[in-house]
Amino acid sequence: MIISTDNSVMRYAFGDKESIRMCKEAGFDGIDYSLFKMKPDNDILNLPDGERQACAYELRNYAEKIGISFPQAHADFELKYGEGKDHIHYHNLLRSLEFASWMGIKQIVVHTVKNGIPEDEDFDVLAYNRPFFSELIPIAEKLDLKIGMENLFRKKPNGNFNYVGVLGTAEEMNAYRDSFDTDVFVTCVDIGHAAIVGVDPAEFIRGMSKDKLTMLHVQDTDFKSDKHWLPYMGKHDWDSITSALAEIGFDSNFNLEVLHFYDRFKDHDLMQSSLCHAAKVARFLADEVEAKKAALSK
Repeated sequence: MIISTDNSVMRYAFGDKESIRMCKEAGFDGIDYSLFKMKPDNDILNLPDGERQACAYELRNYAEKIGISFPQAHADFELKYGEGKDHIHYHNLLRSLEFASWMGIKQIVVHTVKNGIPEDEDFDVLAYNRPFFSELIPIAEKLDLKIGMENLFRKKPNGNFNYVGVLGTAEEMNAYRDSFDTDVFVTCVDIGHAAIVGVDPAEFIRGMSKDKLTMLHVQDTDFKSDKHWLPYMGKHDWDSITSALAEIGFDSNFNLEVLHFYDRFKDHDLMQSSLCHAAKVARFLADEVEAKKAALSK
């Protein structure tokens, strides 16, 4: 099993090419390319079309040269409730898909639009998002991309720090994803998002099939908020989580999304050291999954 990591913090601090080199040097096999939250004067999504495509090919060629892959990506997710196709956030989402395709990436997470939605328990977030996802189907097909629906969350209407799920259970995810009757949509399970809405991450995983669960956002939390910590920094049961992945025969990449572990280290050398440690943790957990799969097959 290959191991990968998000690169949003490294991209922001040190630039695209250096973030790729740092992940490779740390021992990662791949990168979950984070196409969001760049500095305004260095945002590849805002380059003119020709320059943006040339940049994608340059990064793709550089990664191939040094021996690291892009098994998945994460699209820009600034689109808010009520914003239409003429809004810059929608254009950036489409540019994310296009850029990922140019980089040779085959699957990309696209968030359900949930920011700015009415704080009303009866508001149907998934119904609101149905035309949004439907309109992405022909675009994804043209670009030869799979779109990963991710289990998300939103604050409860009373405004406290408790959360309710958006595609928050395996049953809800499976039903909504499959209702589109297309193979464009797959699933990305964010382990921390499951935990903070009161769903056991291992049980969410067990509700998936390996042909649909093709992406992971592996992070640790305190079960209270979306921490994006490195595994073993929080309270998750990693033995249970790796067992669940083994039980469904998970065979995609083991991908960390631990930006709030990385962003503690502003110095370049400390950031590199944090990446090295993260890669060791990811490799340990990925090996645990493989060992458990082998044991189950006997």
